Amino acid sequence: MSTRSPREKHAHHVDRQVVYGFLFIALVAALVAGTIAKYRGAFEDNVLVTVQSDRAGLTLASGAPIKLRGVEIGRVSHVDNSPSADGKVSIELEIDADKVDRVPADVTAQIVPPTAFGAKYVQLTPPAHSSDGSSGGTIEAGAVIPADRVTVEVDEAFENLTKVLDVARPAEVNSALTAVAGAVEERGQLIGDLITRTDTYLQSLNPSLRTLSADLRVADDVADVYDIARPDLVATLTHTGEVSQTLVRQQASLRALERSLTGFSDQTDILVRSSRQGLVTSLGLLRPVSDVLERYSPELPCLVLGLASANKLAEAAVGGTHPGVTTFTRIIPGRDPYTYEENLPELGADNGPACYGLPYVDAQEGKAVPPSFRTGANPYVGPQPTPSEAVADTLLGVLEGVGNLP
Repeated sequence: MSTRSPREKHAHHVDRQVVYGFLFIALVAALVAGTIAKYRGAFEDNVLVTVQSDRAGLTLASGAPIKLRGVEIGRVSHVDNSPSADGKVSIELEIDADKVDRVPADVTAQIVPPTAFGAKYVQLTPPAHSSDGSSGGTIEAGAVIPADRVTVEVDEAFENLTKVLDVARPAEVNSALTAVAGAVEERGQLIGDLITRTDTYLQSLNPSLRTLSADLRVADDVADVYDIARPDLVATLTHTGEVSQTLVRQQASLRALERSLTGFSDQTDILVRSSRQGLVTSLGLLRPVSDVLERYSPELPCLVLGLASANKLAEAAVGGTHPGVTTFTRIIPGRDPYTYEENLPELGADNGPACYGLPYVDAQEGKAVPPSFRTGANPYVGPQPTPSEAVADTLLGVLEGVGNLP
């Protein structure tokens, strides 16, 4: 049978309720702490990386989500707004370990808000050539991601505008806005047409953007060439200035030359006017001669080059190697004299231009068959005597001629 008094039993009951109360409070605190830790990813395996940016903005804070292609893959763990030596701020990211294989190593970051007034988050963008993030490998712990864009918040824009309004006088701002309003008043149609034409122009220019980009890249090489040629260009411009100064100094002589040319032009005009008919007649008479010369003009180079070649051969006979004339001479019978009717000239001979072996003159030219001309007086008509016949005709012909002497 219990020996405790009712007071002792009541005190013991109160102590037990207090313990239960403390245990309940501790359990609630543990649940809250666990929930917070769970929300912050304390029980998850994360990969830590860093984003380097010019600025983080005003609304990016710890716990902001990290998204890749619209899917949340982690959260921001810390934002250090103090710029480093190179003017960059650091943003530490925690990427879920089970999702890190989806993030390419060459990913870039943008700090953007979901709405105009919402808190910012970090948007990771893979390169254009990568569709699954596997082309350049996946990101690793400790990697540094460059930020290529940070959206300006509305409150930051208002803050900058407030600074401008603090400097500018309200009356001046009002005058400027009034002037702008007056400039665009009743010009909506013109402004709309301008925007439409600009849009049409940009659409026509859009297919040529690739060519324009290539031209701009080539322009860099062209600029290098001009840079190399810069001393010569400067020297040319300097000399151009000297030429200009010379022309200024000689302007009196130039005026005199101009007057002389004017007088010469007047005298030439008088001469041409007075001799106009004679010049026309002379040119008309020279036309047939010019036609003949034009037709046979291909023979002129052959003749000149042939004379040059023959001159080298003639030097050996006439004073080329030693003074005097060196020849091999023989007496040959002459051809029959001109006879009537057999040797009448033929007019209108139509032998075209030909070089007949010129300008190449050598020993074989003497053995070639002489050309035949239809002029009525061709000394090479008929069979040509052989060398033995030529010797016999020479000796016997001379003796026959001696015997016929009176």
